[in-house]
Amino acid sequence: MGELKEKEKGERMATILVVEDESIVATDIKRCLQNLGYHVTALVSSGAEALKIAQKTPPDLVLMDIVLKGDMDGIEAAETIRSQFNIPVIYLTAYADEKTLQRAKMTEPYGYILKPIEDKELHSTIEMALYKHRMEKKVRESKQWLATTLKSIGDGIIATDTQGQITFMNPVAEALTGWTQKVAVRKLLDTVFTITTEEPGAEIENPVTRVLQEESVCNLGDHKILVARDGREIDIADSAAPIRDEYGGILGVVLVFRDITEQKYAERAVKGAEKKFRDIFNYASDAMLIHDVEGHFLEVNRTACEQLGYTREELLQLTPMDINPSDYTLLAPERIEELKRKGHVFFETSHITKEDTIIPIELSSRMIEFEGTPSILSIARDITDRKRTEMQLKTLFEASKSVNSTVDMTEIYRIISDAVQQLVGFDNFAIFRVSEDTESVYCAYTSEGMGQICDEVFQYGEELVSNCIATGEQPLLVRNGYTDARTKIPEAEASFTSQIVLPIIIENTCAGALHISKAAPNAYDHHDLAVLQPVSEVISSAIKNVTLYNEVKEFGEELEQRIKERSQRIEILLNTRMRLQEEGSWEKGLQIIAESMGKLGFDRCGVFLVNSMKKTLEFHFGEGVELPNGNTHIPLRNTEYFGVKCVLEKRTIRIEDYNPEKGKQITSESESFVWVPIVVQNEAFAALGADNVRSKRRITDEDVEDLEILAGMCAAFIDRTRMLLQPVAEERLKTKFDHWLDPAECYIVGEKRPEKAVEMFCDLTTHGIPGFIISRAYPEKLRRKYKLTKTPMLWLSRSEVGHTISPEDLPKLIYIINDFTRKSEESVILLDGVEYLMSQTSFNTVLKFLQELKDIITMNNSRLIVPVYKDTLPVKVYSMLEREFFVL
Repeated sequence: MGELKEKEKGERMATILVVEDESIVATDIKRCLQNLGYHVTALVSSGAEALKIAQKTPPDLVLMDIVLKGDMDGIEAAETIRSQFNIPVIYLTAYADEKTLQRAKMTEPYGYILKPIEDKELHSTIEMALYKHRMEKKVRESKQWLATTLKSIGDGIIATDTQGQITFMNPVAEALTGWTQKVAVRKLLDTVFTITTEEPGAEIENPVTRVLQEESVCNLGDHKILVARDGREIDIADSAAPIRDEYGGILGVVLVFRDITEQKYAERAVKGAEKKFRDIFNYASDAMLIHDVEGHFLEVNRTACEQLGYTREELLQLTPMDINPSDYTLLAPERIEELKRKGHVFFETSHITKEDTIIPIELSSRMIEFEGTPSILSIARDITDRKRTEMQLKTLFEASKSVNSTVDMTEIYRIISDAVQQLVGFDNFAIFRVSEDTESVYCAYTSEGMGQICDEVFQYGEELVSNCIATGEQPLLVRNGYTDARTKIPEAEASFTSQIVLPIIIENTCAGALHISKAAPNAYDHHDLAVLQPVSEVISSAIKNVTLYNEVKEFGEELEQRIKERSQRIEILLNTRMRLQEEGSWEKGLQIIAESMGKLGFDRCGVFLVNSMKKTLEFHFGEGVELPNGNTHIPLRNTEYFGVKCVLEKRTIRIEDYNPEKGKQITSESESFVWVPIVVQNEAFAALGADNVRSKRRITDEDVEDLEILAGMCAAFIDRTRMLLQPVAEERLKTKFDHWLDPAECYIVGEKRPEKAVEMFCDLTTHGIPGFIISRAYPEKLRRKYKLTKTPMLWLSRSEVGHTISPEDLPKLIYIINDFTRKSEESVILLDGVEYLMSQTSFNTVLKFLQELKDIITMNNSRLIVPVYKDTLPVKVYSMLEREFFVL
């Protein structure tokens, strides 16, 4: 849970609407989603309720059960939510027939999750759906950016898919047809682009059909009249070309047309008067060339001369082969035959100017009669601008596709650099980014020869690039850098005469800029700015996508690490529980708890026992550094100590920012620590304390939860292993006592074998005084020998059979005796085996045990008989016992 809380602090949680008509399943899904860090806006059981919630408070995503009760099933609800609110839907299903699955597929869900639901599958499916939804949104935006370029072209442009349905119209096409793109989209081309001919009854061929059949650029004929939506008739020239993907496959058709009404009027005028023909011929916007069938130019217009760089006289001395590229020579015979057969041909080729410059053209040729001679009229339209636009569109499309297929920023920068080189060219290219603290601007990428500025860092607002970024200016065009002192990048040897600075805008914030330059002045113009604008948007989207990807990846890695750490902690807790289930000794059990606390990663941890007789909290075991002394004990009346307050109030105390004025620590001070009580039968038995005195790591919710689990294990262990004995007397004889012992006193009986001590014990228990024996002798043997049928007994032994207690488990023995004597005043306790206890532990340990036992006897008005053989103990040891007990 710690990592999910961190997520809540660092970013907005995704909101999810759960539509499930089984309440138990819905509640379980909600719990899983909350554990994964999502916010569940609502749990609803019907499609109608889901629609109301989606309209009122739209979630980021909907988990929809396919099979819902009621009038509206999950599929119908999902379709409505997707179409009306554009909210992604993931289906939940345990089973479904083929018909239902086919209906579900039609709603375009973002995924399916089979029941029962796994947390990991649920998390990955949701994250991928959210990511896919965001990416689809970005693709739509990229298409809009590309449409801007198409709208700047002077000709009318209509794009269709392979079915002839319109997908795009630019403003010129809208003006000529009278249809807006919004109304025309998805309509068949014939509906919007209605054309007829000057010849009644002539068959009109569908442009889309023809292009798809021929798979090449097609001239759709000259005598076309566009019938606009309002009935206007417009003479047009049109052509169509296939739209291909990167593999050459056809995606659709682009139709390019323009209003040639005036040209048609001119052509009609030419037929009526030679003079008018000459004027129109010479001033036509396209190059027009007339030659005979042998290839001699008979006439050329002024545009042809200007376009090719020849005078009229020079051109009349040439042949078509002189201005055509060499590869055209191979195709010329075929073109001539086609021209003779059809009367006209239309194709794309190129012309070579007098300066050997290649000009791409659309060539329309037809057979005519010129001055009584069969001739060929060729109209050559310079399509340099159109080719450039097509190249720009293709470059932008491929660049956008490429950058969205990688998350390597260096590769993205390279792709953008290549695209800019193809679009407008450059001598120098650089990408600048704003630092995370927004205090400076650094160079993130440069073209070859500019490596010297890679290490440069500019203060925010200084120099041309950083100033453009800081002020949030529009794209900046510098025609001649020699007149502007800001245009020199410090320490760079390259000349930056003509420059373009294009801001990179991400979520309305300038995150950097593209810098393009050439050494020649006036190398760029505003047209280049318009061409590059979509590039800025492409890289902005790419940077944002990579940032999002890295965030998701980092979160996934962090989540994986947290799951791994949590699994290790759970394994520690499970192992602890298994060890406690196999253990019967309190001493070893508490050691296991202390060891487990250390394995959980605390710098310092300890187990503190409550001494109910002395009313103190005493340090017992610990792991780590700077542990308390072994004899550390705090009176329970000192409630200013957090550990004391923990056991008195029987609640967990967690301190995140330690303030000495609010309480004291038993150990050396640390900033963050926790105390957890061990409560057995509503009685505070002990407390667990832990902190991180060295690493200074704060105590987390997970730490507290794990310690409370350990405390619960320890409480269950204590409750399971403690022995609660009921006081009972053997008989109630009315005869006189042979061996009377005063209550609230402890006695030593000096003898080699505990015969007199047992005799005194039996005398008291047969006269109605409850007794309890702890002995090295086997209990059944004592019962048979002394006929003690009711008296409870414990065997001092490391054996685990019957009622035994280990010599090392003295705290447990103290607890048992204290419980027994509190239940029955004036009882009698026989402790046989002091020498054994000393041999198994130490004299100091046993002496401390006997002193505490004496306090219990005194406080509970009981009696203690301890048989000891004097010769088995050192004189000094026996003398100390004599000072503590009455010797009989």
